[in-house]
Amino acid sequence: MKKTIVIGAVVAGVSLFVGIAAGVFLMNVWMRPMAPSLPTLVATATQGAVATPAGEVTEEATAEATQGPSQPTATATPEPTATPEPMCGGPVGGMNVLVVGTNRGFYDLADVIRVVHIDFVRGEIYVVPLPRDLLVNLPPEVTKYPSPQKINEGYFLGTPVWQPGADRSGGAALMAQTLAYNFGIAVDHYVVVSGKGFRDLVDAVGGVQVYLPQPVKDENQAHADFPAGNQVLDGYHAWLLARVRKNVGDLGRIERQTLIVKSLLARVTSPDMLPKLPDMVRLYKGLVMTDFSPEQMSQMICLLQSLENPKDHFHFYSVPRELLDEEGEIIYIGPNKSTVPQDVLKWDERYKQWLHDALEGKVSP
Repeated sequence: MKKTIVIGAVVAGVSLFVGIAAGVFLMNVWMRPMAPSLPTLVATATQGAVATPAGEVTEEATAEATQGPSQPTATATPEPTATPEPMCGGPVGGMNVLVVGTNRGFYDLADVIRVVHIDFVRGEIYVVPLPRDLLVNLPPEVTKYPSPQKINEGYFLGTPVWQPGADRSGGAALMAQTLAYNFGIAVDHYVVVSGKGFRDLVDAVGGVQVYLPQPVKDENQAHADFPAGNQVLDGYHAWLLARVRKNVGDLGRIERQTLIVKSLLARVTSPDMLPKLPDMVRLYKGLVMTDFSPEQMSQMICLLQSLENPKDHFHFYSVPRELLDEEGEIIYIGPNKSTVPQDVLKWDERYKQWLHDALEGKVSP
């Protein structure tokens, strides 16, 4: 009898230990990033304080000069307000996500660059584009490659293709550090989508429907001949349309990309697709490189499933053309190539301020 009790106690103890160990293991897997995390970012760029112009006298200063300093008055102690709870266990301050689209694999130039701010308290998502032709300085403490460069190089130069031995997330890391260094934007996570990943995703949802006000044609791109009007595009043709920049430049191509992404979003968030999101994430994780953990992916899926009409909570911004100057600039493009003039987009503090305001939803899309 005693022997049976002892054996039972040992079995119970071992089972409890194995259960705890398994629970800890699964929790670590649940919270572990699916790809290497970003380095700690320091947003070194400053936006500049808005000061009262010299010689301008405010109403408060005038009153004090003529009437003397005002006497202190008793003020009521404000009632404490409850801190809003973020939905689905997301972070209170939301998160900034760097989204990069490449043409071939994960180690190409960044053809698509977006910073997406997800607000888990208000349930709003702000999608802010950065043109690939923006002229930026690469952070000198991270890379010795000469500056200035186009921002799309800020991804490629960090990849293992250019930096042998670099981590597979090195491109996203350098891009994130470049954003912090130039614009003071700190991103929390990254998502890199290959051209194949995009094409397969569009095909998986049955294609995307777009409306083109004018025909789009580029004889230099095979099959890039799109008529005006409504049309449903498969993955290949959606990818092709997103790449054409003839006659519209980088900014016009961004508008077309936004058109396609909006249509894709409407399809993904449709009532028949929302329940399938977890399965789609598992299916396509091999085509997307991200440092999100399964827990964080679950939080975002939960947010989309919690919102009524999720696509109405996405705010897509267009690049304000008046804040950028397009010029020809000679930039360094590699030790084995000569320097040649490149079309680049120059910016100033106004554009930097717009980026911050857009990510916080302070300006209209």
